[in-house]
Amino acid sequence: MDFFETREKYRRREVHIYMRWLSRIFFLGLALWLGWQWGSLEQRQLQVDADLALYEREQQIEELSGKVQGFEHDLRQLQATREANALTDQASDSKLTRLVRGQIARGTRIEQIYQMLQGLGKPVNCRSLSNHSVAVATELYRGVESNISLFDGGLRLHIEGQPQAQGSKNEPWFDPKREIAARFIYLGSQKVEKGILPLRTILPAEDWVLVVDIQQSDLRGYVVVEVQNCAIR
Repeated sequence: MDFFETREKYRRREVHIYMRWLSRIFFLGLALWLGWQWGSLEQRQLQVDADLALYEREQQIEELSGKVQGFEHDLRQLQATREANALTDQASDSKLTRLVRGQIARGTRIEQIYQMLQGLGKPVNCRSLSNHSVAVATELYRGVESNISLFDGGLRLHIEGQPQAQGSKNEPWFDPKREIAARFIYLGSQKVEKGILPLRTILPAEDWVLVVDIQQSDLRGYVVVEVQNCAIR
């Protein structure tokens, strides 16, 4: 075997070794790529399963929340029915009982409802407490005489009306044939009564009521306010 044949033999052997290493590297890379793809597919599938489970759990929570709200609503209605029957002492299908039940279900305090029920009674044994002339405020006239304070500030009253054509900023002059608004502030609450003169308002207390009568005065621009203390029949 001469020199050239020996060199060719070693060259082919080197090429064979290189090809074998390249094949190994290729198949190793292919295996790593396939493994990565498989892992990514598994991870995506796990993420999809987790999202699906989370969505189903949210749907279950929403369904349970709706049922809980329904149960709470039914419970409030049942409690409102019982309390309304106890307050009105009438049939559960009566108009007054339904009205009270609706107020309780909306969250109105029992004390406020009790005061409203007291105000529905007919005042008896009334005793006059005070009598005042009050100027009616208008868009043109705003004066201190449109406000009165009674019982050391326990009851405050402000009256507004519509101005007459001849009214001015210096003198009260309202139209007695049009609606007036009387704003009462008492016991930490506020009440606005609107209507045509004469106007009566009942302010409930514990076991008695204040009856406020507002009538037209002979003095132009003023009304007469009479406050009475009455019992409830």
